[in-house]
Amino acid sequence: MSAPLRIVVDVTTWAPERTGIGLYTERLLRAWLVDHPEDTLYAASNIGFSELGPAPMPHIGPRFPVRAVWLQTALPLQTARLRPDFAFFPNYMAPIFPTCPYVVTVHDLAVFLYPETFTFKKRVLQRALLPTLVRRAAAVLTPSEATRRDVIRLLPCDPERIVAIPLAADDSYNSMPTAGEVALHRQTLKLPDHYVLAVGTLEPRKNLSRLISVFERVASAHPEVHLVIAGGRGWRDEDIHSALQQSPLQARIHKLGYVSAEALRVLYHEAIALCYPSLYEGFGLPVAEAMAMGTPVLTSRGSSLDEVAAGAALAVDPLSLDEMAGGLSRLLTDDSLRFELRQKGLARASQLSWRLAAQQTRAVFERLRAGEKPRQP
Repeated sequence: MSAPLRIVVDVTTWAPERTGIGLYTERLLRAWLVDHPEDTLYAASNIGFSELGPAPMPHIGPRFPVRAVWLQTALPLQTARLRPDFAFFPNYMAPIFPTCPYVVTVHDLAVFLYPETFTFKKRVLQRALLPTLVRRAAAVLTPSEATRRDVIRLLPCDPERIVAIPLAADDSYNSMPTAGEVALHRQTLKLPDHYVLAVGTLEPRKNLSRLISVFERVASAHPEVHLVIAGGRGWRDEDIHSALQQSPLQARIHKLGYVSAEALRVLYHEAIALCYPSLYEGFGLPVAEAMAMGTPVLTSRGSSLDEVAAGAALAVDPLSLDEMAGGLSRLLTDDSLRFELRQKGLARASQLSWRLAAQQTRAVFERLRAGEKPRQP
């Protein structure tokens, strides 16, 4: 057995109503500690730790009102006192002047490729700092080979230090929800009998305005089918809300807001299909989650989504209303296609796991400690 590792981890995104990066942080660290409870992972955050639950991780603060200031001042000082082997930053940003070697996860480069979909503050901050943080990192993790290629192409860095480690659906998706769970969440969420599902934070990149237009195109041929949208408010979501308010099918479009992990499993399980026509993703967790629930998936060609689905989803051009509408119509009318995608999706989802992701992530730190370059698993 190798010697235990001591790592300070920024867990700020492990917070109430966490989504993509928060779920990545939580699930990766929990899986890590299952296989390596001897390691010490210091959970660092400026906002407290009420959401960490039973994870056996020592917590370090201090509370600080502004995360960006805490990240560049208090955290490096505290890290220097702890003298860990490494620091790990699962959410893009790291100290400009680090006090120990660090690994950073870059989930995607949408801020460079689709800057118009971000707030001014986030656009300026990430575009200014990411090149330096990536160049100085001991290793850079990405959730897909597509994002790895983007990092190598767009940021000045050593390609041998960029490692793609795919994500997965949570282990809870390995079993189907019970009849009682289905009944409870159907009643609580007031779900229609038949629906297609969209999942994701309400932001321009998720392409929900086009999806609403596509649903309006096909809805008349399928009067029993509704559209359910699950996801919390994001940024620059005015067009999405405008599309919802102006839609002639408002009564058949259900915007649920953020839903719990338990409710989301039921949403996937009960849906006719998941529609995930995002313009760009670093991975696309909802695709993996839906496949793990046996739900047919319609998603976008390009970015990482082809890679995640690996042929187990119906891929369309997310900029083409005609192609999206044709794909959705096929899913609603072709029973054999849905069955085929269901079987392929379950097989593909079984190839992905958080335990494997944690093992591959820890192996990066092990190689760095041995003085080696990280390498693609």
